[in-house]
Amino acid sequence: MGNPTEAEPPRLRTPPSYSAAARRALAFSAVAITLLPLPITYFGILPAYPVHARFLLFYAPFLCLLTLSYLFYIRDSLARAMFADVLDPPSPPDPYHYERARERLGRWFRHLKAITLGILPALLVITSMYCVSRYLASFNQSVARAAEVYVERAGTGEEVGMIKEKQRGRVPTASGRASRQPVPRDSATVDTMPQPSDSRAVRQHVLRTSSMESIPEVVKLTGLYIGAFVALLVAVTLMALKEYAKEAMGLSEHELMFGRYYQSNE
Repeated sequence: MGNPTEAEPPRLRTPPSYSAAARRALAFSAVAITLLPLPITYFGILPAYPVHARFLLFYAPFLCLLTLSYLFYIRDSLARAMFADVLDPPSPPDPYHYERARERLGRWFRHLKAITLGILPALLVITSMYCVSRYLASFNQSVARAAEVYVERAGTGEEVGMIKEKQRGRVPTASGRASRQPVPRDSATVDTMPQPSDSRAVRQHVLRTSSMESIPEVVKLTGLYIGAFVALLVAVTLMALKEYAKEAMGLSEHELMFGRYYQSNE
C-alpha cells in the first residue's frame, strides 16, 4: 500500500514577498513628501512672493500632514475597497440564467472601481505635475499684473515724485527747495522705487514689497502650490496603504493576483 502523502498533488510554491521592502520605501517617501514643501519653499526652488512664501512655509506641510493623517484614519475603508474582489469575489455569470440589469450594473461598477483604484496613483502624479506647471504660469502672470499696476500708479501723480525726491535724500522745504537729508541704510532697499521703464527692477520690487492683499490671484497660486504636494502625497500614500493592507489581511502574492479562493486545476 502506497504512502498517502505521495498521492497528494504538489502544491504551488509560494513566491517570495517583497511587501516589507515596498512598505518601508513607500512610508519613507510619504514622510519625505510631507516635509518636502519646507526646503522647496525656503530655498525658493519654486518661485513665490516672499510674504506668500512665509505663508506657504507653514500651511503646505501642515495640510500635507493633515492629509496623511486622514488617509491613515480611513485605511480600513480604503483596504476593503482595494481588496473587495479578493475578500468577496463575485460569482461567475450563469450562462443558463438571464442576468438582470441590477446585477450587470453591480458587476460593471466592480470593474470600474478596480480600474479606477489601479490608475488613481498615476493620475494623481500627473495632477501634481499639472499643478506645478500651472503654478509657474500663473505666478508669471501674477507678477506681470502686479508690475502693470505699479507702472500705472507710477505715472498717475506727484506722489511718486515725492518718493523719488526722498530716495535721493532730498525732501522739499517750505521755500520750495529740496534739502539733502541722510537716508537710513536699513531702508535703502525697502524704499527704493525703480523707474517704470526698468522692467527687471520693477519685477523685483513688486516681489519684495507686495502684501498678501495685493498679490494678484493669490488664492489660485495657493491652491496650485499646495495641490502639487498633496496630490503627490496621496498617490504615494495609497500605494503604501495597499501594501500595509495586504500584509494585515495575510494575502500572499499568489492570492493577490488570482484571488484568495482561486482553485488551481489539478
